[in-house]
Amino acid sequence: MKGKLEVFNTLSLKMEEFEPLNIGSVKMFVCGPTVNDLMHMGNARTYVFYDTVARYLDHLGYRTNFIMNVTDIDESIVLAAKRSRTSVESFIRKYVSEYIKDLKNLRINTLRGFERVSKYIEEMKYQISKLLEKGYAYRLNSEVYFEVPKFPKFGLLSHTSLDQLSLRPTELAEGKRNLLDFALWRQSPFEDIVFESPWGRGWPGWHIQDTAYTITNLGEQYDIHGGARELIYPHHEAEIAEAECLTGKSPFVKYWMHCGILTTEGKKMSKSEGNVVYARDIIRKYGADVARLFFLYQHHRDSFEFDERALISIKEEYTIAKKSLSPLTKEKSEPISKARVDNILGDFYECMNEDFNTPDALDRLQSVIMDAQRAHGNSLADYYHAMKTASQILGVSYVE
Repeated sequence: MKGKLEVFNTLSLKMEEFEPLNIGSVKMFVCGPTVNDLMHMGNARTYVFYDTVARYLDHLGYRTNFIMNVTDIDESIVLAAKRSRTSVESFIRKYVSEYIKDLKNLRINTLRGFERVSKYIEEMKYQISKLLEKGYAYRLNSEVYFEVPKFPKFGLLSHTSLDQLSLRPTELAEGKRNLLDFALWRQSPFEDIVFESPWGRGWPGWHIQDTAYTITNLGEQYDIHGGARELIYPHHEAEIAEAECLTGKSPFVKYWMHCGILTTEGKKMSKSEGNVVYARDIIRKYGADVARLFFLYQHHRDSFEFDERALISIKEEYTIAKKSLSPLTKEKSEPISKARVDNILGDFYECMNEDFNTPDALDRLQSVIMDAQRAHGNSLADYYHAMKTASQILGVSYVE
């Protein structure tokens, strides 16, 4: 028996039984890349985990609609394009294409949508207009700001009061009504990316880009919003405020799930820190299986240090495990007992049901691998299909 899935909800800070809004289907969104460079291992950590979530939800029988956006409206993109001496549009197209290659090479194949947010400019302008009309936003010259105090629940996701948040504002602009107010529409500092609007030429704020994309594709409420922990404030707080004020429906998202960060020498791996390790280099050196296992051996809510020694160790263990399972491949066409397969994976499922606890699930899988080496007769086929099932859930090819 697979049991009941429970997830840790950042909004409640509790483990909650997973019950999607609509029986049999799950709508899930994860904040996607800003395409100003290649995918690094910090990015990959987030994407591999949520791909595994989607794989497991699919395995449980849900119809999982997992989408991710591509941020193609950002100052960092324009500056990177200028440094590379190419047009902004050519630069964006190149890095979207490179991201798709890296996603494919990491076996992230559960995405049902991966689109540039600039395709949703009209939806953004409509949402901003409605927020102005409802009195949740105001104009400041040729810019538009969301008035945070008009949404009393702001801060619930980060479990922080407005007074505490005021000590770390993220957008400074002269003339704002409140320190925490954030931009819905602002003047573009570049002509390379600029759009016409009723409030002047400019571009949308970061937060409304995601709100427009998700509401258009998933509806006014959906099941899972994922991303890295550092996005909780201000980004995800702002998304909630925009969406719930716009639609009048709450909660905007039922389950908020967040990953820890990958660090290098104690600092977050990021382009701004200049300490990135590119995912494609690791895949080329160790393979996609080892790269995925490197992330899955860590609990998704934990932050951890990038350590190439761990990759070397994982590769050695994985190579031994895969070799030991190779005799099972001749059993792939044999009849099996589904109940027996579920029983073999019982402990594995139990761990996955505890907030997708992949480190413990992998530990339990080691016991299955050891048992498979001692199996004989009809049970060989059961173990083959058990390992095939685990491979599909984890995106790691223990057996072919």
